[in-house]
Amino acid sequence: MDKDIFSERERGMEGAYFREQDAKLLQKIRETAKLEEIAAALAAKLGADHSNLLRQIRNLGATRDTGSAFLLAPLVQVAWAEGKVTELERQTVLRIAAARGVEADSPAYAQLLEWLRERPSDATFDVALAVIKVGLSVLPAAEREERVKRIIDACHEVARVSGGGLARVLGLRSGVQPEEEALLDTIAARLRDSS
Repeated sequence: MDKDIFSERERGMEGAYFREQDAKLLQKIRETAKLEEIAAALAAKLGADHSNLLRQIRNLGATRDTGSAFLLAPLVQVAWAEGKVTELERQTVLRIAAARGVEADSPAYAQLLEWLRERPSDATFDVALAVIKVGLSVLPAAEREERVKRIIDACHEVARVSGGGLARVLGLRSGVQPEEEALLDTIAARLRDSS
């Protein structure tokens, strides 16, 4: 009987710890904190209840200092959709990163620069989306959908600068190439998937 009491107490403490990690992450997301702060709160959540995913991130070379770059990986993936990153795409990704608090002299910024020079593996993009999805999971449905929309809008911003040339200028095309459009649909579907 004493074992049962201790087991229940342990489960209760564990549940309280998980709820505390979720609350910290939720607070950072709602504060629209710098991505580095959100990444730190997300790392704590991953360590608490998604250790396998955290291990995958580490295996990809991410550290606490570069973690916020993973939250911007969908932008990098869209930039690479046509097989190369244009200067305008590069500038757009870096501008969005700066607007979200990633400083030019930070390790996360250096990671983004590296990814924009040399395409990351598909595993990097897959793990990044899984991480973002975990972060979004702490939000109520309407708020989660709003965040997904913001991510997709930022990805669209990167896609729009990549091409379309004269047709885009004349308003005949959006500037988003078919490869990018398909990728945007995939990213949106993965982030919205409830499984």
